[in-house]
Amino acid sequence: MKSLVAYYSKTGNTEKIAKSIAKGLGADLRRIEEINNVSEYGLICVGTPVHGFAPAKPVKEFLEKISPSPNRKGAAFCTMHAFGDKRALRIVKEKMENKEVVFLGSFSCKGLSSIFANFGPKIFNKGKPNEDDLKRAESFGKRLLTEAEKSEIYGKS
Repeated sequence: MKSLVAYYSKTGNTEKIAKSIAKGLGADLRRIEEINNVSEYGLICVGTPVHGFAPAKPVKEFLEKISPSPNRKGAAFCTMHAFGDKRALRIVKEKMENKEVVFLGSFSCKGLSSIFANFGPKIFNKGKPNEDDLKRAESFGKRLLTEAEKSEIYGKS
C-alpha cells in the first residue's frame, strides 16, 4: 500500500514529527501546500500544528479537497503549545471519516512555542520535540504500517 505523510508546519515542529512518522511508515513525505492529488495513496497521515484548539486552516482546506474513498486509510498527528491536541485530532478524524476514510489512529506531542501563537520569543517547551518524541513518532509510523497491512489482509476497510 502506497503511503503519504502530508503536513503543514509553520515553525518546523510538525515537520520534524512528519519526517519521523514517514521514516517509520516508509511513506512519501510532502508539505500540504505541494500536494495536488492523493488518489494514488492507500494511506494518508496528516499532520498539523494546533491553532486555537483546531487544525491549521491549510490542513482543513486540504482535507476538504480529498475525494471520498472507502478503501483509503487515514491517520493524524499534531504538535502543540500545551493542549488542544484532542480536539484538533478529533476534527481531522471527523473530516477524514466524512470522506469515507478508515481512521487508524493519532499521535501528538509538544513543540517549541511562544505563549501567543507565533508572536514573541520561543521560550516554551525548549528542546521539543526531542529525541524521545521523534522515536515515539517513528514507532507510531511503524504501528500505522502494521495496522494498514492487517486491514488489507483481513479485508477491513
